[in-house]
Amino acid sequence: MFDLFRKGYLVGLGLASLTREKVEEAVDELVRRGEVAEKDRPHVVNDMITRMREEQKKLTNIVRENAQKVVAEMGVPSRQQFDELMKKVDKLEQAVQAKETAPKNDPTV
Repeated sequence: MFDLFRKGYLVGLGLASLTREKVEEAVDELVRRGEVAEKDRPHVVNDMITRMREEQKKLTNIVRENAQKVVAEMGVPSRQQFDELMKKVDKLEQAVQAKETAPKNDPTV
């Protein structure tokens, strides 16, 4: 499972490193070889960037889903569960402090 995360991370880095400049260079090479018409160049560049971003989003979602599965399998509490537990701890601490600071002969304690 860790290997999948590592590969996903590396692929994400590869996609992220493809800047607009790199895409334009690749399309310029296609134009030079005659595989793309010069008039189609802007459209092809934009299409490639759009596709790249879509693939990045898909990859991010896959990695996020797998990370959530691993965390759940490990029994690690979610952020919401952790926050709820911290609220309970805070309430208990307040109750203990209130009891410690209450007068000793107070019958309500």
